[in-house]
Order: sequence, then C-alpha cells, then structure tokens
Amino acid sequence: MESINHEYKVVGKGNTILVIDVGIGNSFYDLYPLIEEIKDYFTVIIYHRQGYGKSSLPKSPRTTRNIAYELNTMLKEIGIKEKYILMGHSFGGLCVQQYAKMYPNEIKAIVLLDSTSYNLAQLDNLDTPIINSHTSINKMADLFNELSLESREELISQNTDMVSKYEKYVGSEELQDVVEFFGNPNLYKTVADEFANWIHDGEDIKSMDTFPDVPLRVIARDKMASVRDWMKYDIPEEEAVRHENKWRELQEELTLLSNQGELIIASDSDHLIYIDRPDIVIECLKSLI
Repeated sequence: MESINHEYKVVGKGNTILVIDVGIGNSFYDLYPLIEEIKDYFTVIIYHRQGYGKSSLPKSPRTTRNIAYELNTMLKEIGIKEKYILMGHSFGGLCVQQYAKMYPNEIKAIVLLDSTSYNLAQLDNLDTPIINSHTSINKMADLFNELSLESREELISQNTDMVSKYEKYVGSEELQDVVEFFGNPNLYKTVADEFANWIHDGEDIKSMDTFPDVPLRVIARDKMASVRDWMKYDIPEEEAVRHENKWRELQEELTLLSNQGELIIASDSDHLIYIDRPDIVIECLKSLI
C-alpha cells in the first residue's frame, strides 16, 4: 500500500475513537474548542486532506473516492484497528458518505454535520439566480482557481483578520501554522479541484449500494438562522427560503442512508454548527459512545 503523508493530530485518551473530516477549505484548528470539550471522552483524530496544511500535495484528482482511500490508508498506518465514530462537516460529510460505503465494516457510528448531500446538484438547479451567481459549484471552483494564482504574501494579507480570530485558542507557534495554511496557494488549487469533482462525487456515492447499518446522526442547521445570514449579503428572502428548504430536504434524505438514521436540528445555528452550537454536537457524540 502506497504511503501517504498526512498532517494529523491525536488528542484525548477516551476509549472511543472519533475521526473528523473538516469542511472544504477549513483547517483542523477550527475544531480545537470542540475537542477541548470532548477529549476526556474520546480519542480524537483530526487531519488535513492532501493539499491542506502540511499534508503532501495531491497526486490524484480530489474526488471523495480518492480522499476516502487516503484517509483509510492513514488510519491503517497509524495503527487504528478498532471501529470508530466518523464525523464530517459540510464537504467533509460528503467524504464521510463515500468512506462509509467503501469501508462499512470499520465504522462504529456516523455523524454528518450539516453535510453536503450526494444530491447536491439539486441546489444548483433551484430557481435561485442570485445565490447561484455567487455560490454555484462552477463559480466556487473558478473563484478558488483564481485565488491559487495569487502569491503567498497576497493571500496572507487578505486573511489577516480571519487568522487573528485563532489567537483565542491556538498558541503562538501554531498560529504561524495557521498563517501558512491560509497563505499557501496550493490550498486554493486543491479546493478548486474538490469543487470541480462534486457532481461526480455525488453520482459515485449514489452508484454504491453498501452503507453500514450503524447509528447515523444528521445534524442540520436552523433554516431561519441561515435565511437571515443570506439576507445579510443582499440575497432576496424568497431565494434564501427556497434554498434553505431544499437544504433541509436533502438533510432529511441523508438520514435514510441507515436504518438507524436520525435528524437533529441545531436551533439558532448556521452552517458552522460546531462553533454556533457545540453543545448539540457534544451531546450527540456522547450518546454514541
């Protein structure tokens, strides 16, 4: 099996292993406050996908199939043999869906945290022209391709305010790692490739039959909280409501992947549930031990 270099951390001493896959363009530093609250209950494994942080550059297209294979390889290399809880946020949740179908016998339970759906193409097909003009899959791929052409210095300058928010929970040494994470043009090239493969990923996941019959918790954002957030960016309320109704429908559909699927609504939370409502995530995870 080919060795794959991933940047990863193992935190905590709990008997239950929890593996977390981050959202698109996100770092595992975002998870530090959550991990601080659960490290006594879990052994938490966080990692950066290829092209993120200090992980090696990708040698294959950024499909969820390749990402799942790479994660499984990493877990084997670091000696994980028992079953584990697998949690993914946003695009990380799409990767988790793929992983679960490829390695169903290795998973104890699954948490999809406001996860991208395998039917995500339905969002681009909605009558939401203003939203689509900003956030369609093709638009996002083009945006990140453009960002990948900028210099390290330009990217660091653009992300200064965002990086400063990490000072609350990241030490000075790691804070420089955060700076380098968001200042690396390769990150944006990788993210563009992840976006470019989204539709293919969804079709690939749908083409596979096997999904483990394990506890599955789908934690979805609050529709009205997200509508309010869309409107802050001058998105018409009608479009925002239409988009959020479809997003919720897709979240409900995800619960059907397992006979043990349940939907949990994170009230007063937008997409970043582990930041807006960590209490709900923690309660859910503890229930799966």
